[in-house]
Amino acid sequence: MAPSAGAGHEFALDVLDLVDSIPPGHVLSYGDLAAMLGSRASRAVGTVLRQSGSGHPWWRVLRSGGHPPTGHEARAREHYLAESTPLVRTATGCGYRVDYAVARWIPTEPPT
Repeated sequence: MAPSAGAGHEFALDVLDLVDSIPPGHVLSYGDLAAMLGSRASRAVGTVLRQSGSGHPWWRVLRSGGHPPTGHEARAREHYLAESTPLVRTATGCGYRVDYAVARWIPTEPPT
């Protein structure tokens, strides 16, 4: 369920705030991030990051299975290596994915 038009700006701010709170070396999936905000709008999370996420740690939000954002695999890998994010080699795609089971961030307090 996508956020309503009136709540769109607030949803976007909440997404960016939550992305900013993910510690270096940790990640969330689009779906997990949406769920933490009480939504199932994982695609809306992606839209927010695509439109407004360049000044935020966008690489810490992944596709399911630990795959980096499409089209940004090389740039994301640089960030993962700099932050010591655990990676797993793959035989397909961009040749790696984040080890989501190890790197998944579980906040100690729910988002506000």
